[in-house]
Formats: sequence, C-alpha cells, structure tokens
Amino acid sequence: MPAAESRKVLFISADQWRGECLSALGHPTVRTPHLDRLAQEGVAFRRHYAQCAPCGPSRTSMLTGLYMMNHRSVKNGTPLDDRLTNIAREVRKAGYDPTLFGYTDTSPDPRRYPPEDPVLTTYEGVLPGMTVGLQLPEHMAAWIADLQSNCHPSTTSDPNYQAAGNESTQANQDKQTLLSTWNPIAQEYGQPTWNVGDI
Repeated sequence: MPAAESRKVLFISADQWRGECLSALGHPTVRTPHLDRLAQEGVAFRRHYAQCAPCGPSRTSMLTGLYMMNHRSVKNGTPLDDRLTNIAREVRKAGYDPTLFGYTDTSPDPRRYPPEDPVLTTYEGVLPGMTVGLQLPEHMAAWIADLQSNCHPSTTSDPNYQAAGNESTQANQDKQTLLSTWNPIAQEYGQPTWNVGDI
C-alpha cells in the first residue's frame, strides 16, 4: 500500500472491561479521560457484544470473525486451528503490519510443532500474523521494565512500579503488586485497592 494511502489504526480491546464503564458513555462514576478522547477522535463500537464466554473464546471470535462453534476454541487455552484466517492475517495482506502491544493468549495449533516444543506448554501465545511489539505475559514484569527503560514518569518515581518491575518470580506476588499496591486510578479517585484474594 503506498504511503500516501496508508492509515494508522489503533485497535483497543480491553479484557474484563464492562462496556458501559467509560465516562464518554455517560457512566455516573467512572472517569476515563484518555479513553474518552480516543473515543471522541476515533470510532467507539457502542453496540459491540461479546459473542461468548470466557475471555479466550470471546477474543478468538472477535479476532477471527467466527462463532465459537466454528473456530472451536471453546475454553481458555484451547488451541486455535492454524488453517483459520484472522484479522492480523487479513490486514497484513492489505499491506499493514499488525503489531501486538498486550496479549492475545492464543494457544498455537499443536500440529505445527513437535510434541516437546515449549510453545505448547503455555496459553500465552500470539495470534498468527501478529508482529510482537510488546507482549504482556501474565506476570507483566517485562512491560513494567519497558516502561521504566523509556522513563515513563510514573515508573521512575513510584516505588510500587519499581517493585513490580523487579518482580520475576511468583505470580501471586505479581498480582498483589499490581492490584494492591499499584493502582493509580484507585489512588487518584480515592478508591480502595484490590487484593489477590479478591479475584
């Protein structure tokens, strides 16, 4: 695609986010100024509904355009058939480079790998066709380290970010650090923080 014709597209999908929890949509309590601006200057899918539950199959439906009964990824961790197309593969055909910042948690098709391949031991795979800009595994330490290396203001001065960036072992410690001690939205609005036991 010629550079003059290309457009940059930012596609945001937030896992476990209730659709009405945006102040741009009139929520009486939630304040989301940055997301509101994106919605104002872009496209907000105000009538988008999840096709199924839980999150993995629902995300797979969104990224493949298929019902769960057709893509057959029926629970979190179910491998995605590599013969299926998806949004990343299709936009790549149009000349775009779909780049992931986050996660798709797409378990790879085991027919593509030898049985002992370590990629088959995790559900945290990347949707086929995506280039990885920054993958956020469940423990998120790499993401926080990346923020710190780029001198994001909150990460260089907040000891909670520093603690989370140095965390590299137990998932519960990571969750506790991220949910309980680091919660800038809760801190900004005086809301209580969450604890691992709450989820």
